[in-house]
Amino acid sequence: MKFLSIAIKDLKEILRDRRGFFFILLFPMLFMLVFGFAFGGMGGNTPHNLAVINYDQGSVLPNNQSVNFGNNLTQILENAKYPNSNVYVFNVTQPSESNADQQLKQRKIDAELIIPQNFSQASVSLINNTISSTTNTPSASSSNITSTLIIRGDTGYINFGTTQGILTGILSQYKDEIVIDTQNNVRGTPGAQPTEYLNSKVEPIAGTGDYTTFDYLAPGMIVFAIILLATTVAASLTREVDKGTLARLKLSKMRGFDLLFGGLIPWSLVVVAQVIILLAVAIIIGFHWQGGLNSILLAILVGVIGGIASISLAMIIAAFAKNDRQAANLGTLITVPTSFLVGAFFPLPQEPIGTFMGQSFQIYDFIPWTHTLNALRSVLTYGGGWNDISFQVGISVLLTIILFVIGVALFSRTRLRAES
Repeated sequence: MKFLSIAIKDLKEILRDRRGFFFILLFPMLFMLVFGFAFGGMGGNTPHNLAVINYDQGSVLPNNQSVNFGNNLTQILENAKYPNSNVYVFNVTQPSESNADQQLKQRKIDAELIIPQNFSQASVSLINNTISSTTNTPSASSSNITSTLIIRGDTGYINFGTTQGILTGILSQYKDEIVIDTQNNVRGTPGAQPTEYLNSKVEPIAGTGDYTTFDYLAPGMIVFAIILLATTVAASLTREVDKGTLARLKLSKMRGFDLLFGGLIPWSLVVVAQVIILLAVAIIIGFHWQGGLNSILLAILVGVIGGIASISLAMIIAAFAKNDRQAANLGTLITVPTSFLVGAFFPLPQEPIGTFMGQSFQIYDFIPWTHTLNALRSVLTYGGGWNDISFQVGISVLLTIILFVIGVALFSRTRLRAES
């Protein structure tokens, strides 16, 4: 039977290529780990990143005690934990409102809670009304004050939907506890529910009310394509070595740096085509593109920088691969998990390790495509300009230069060393 002979032959070839066989086994495992990390499967409940902006000016209780219910609510949110767990429900920060809005756009936080100035006054009105309803006496409050808490966020972001739901439940419970505590203080038993003095509403980031999850994913798909370019380039470079093309070129006076740097031009044009084509397809199928022609030009610039980083990575891959098949396997093994690590598809946990030029830095920020992705989202999804992405572009250029120098050095040493 010929098919058995072919099966035995292919099996022997797979087992003989130990490095390739190792990559075949390792890749699914790494893929599983990345998915587990991205979806939180490795850690169970995780805190939701919440920014609280407290404008509450406080008020005076019926017993003449000064109180700030905004501070009290913030403390409750900070101390809230999952049932039967030591894990906090929220990771609460208190930035300025403008900083919180910016963090929302970058999805560094899941939601923003704005406590208005009259929150304590409305809470006192709720207490006075509860006392009046419980004792059947006229209200001690001269006016009924209402207050609306604002839960702001990206309504197309799944983490915002989850956080908003939890917040709404906690706020409703907080209001009920004020009522019950007041009733118990008056007569020790619950009474009728008072007027809704404390309310909340969901407020999307300006201009994102119609956004979908795809509007967040589309720039990530572009970055994913740019990163995958490393696999193609690595296989191509390795193939050129196998064909002897590089062997003939290195006999000339051309230096390895000149050869590799010159190769950036055609591959950079490929990146330009990728950005334009993928953006066009995304718009056709519903991407809410912002920023006009200027955003496209900025996206192309950012994409080319990310493409050069991918080519640099390809040089490193090709330096260690024995043939184009191994280069393709190793390229896939590296590029796909990297796409998840830069947040192309799913938001990653926020774990700052330091600050640089007023910006918090995480371990992911040492990967150049992280900044490529942030810049693309800023210009294409939120319509930002050069001032909004200049920092991201600067860091991306710096990291790309470092990666390119490493790639040239390794590839030249292993593939372009002069014959003796």
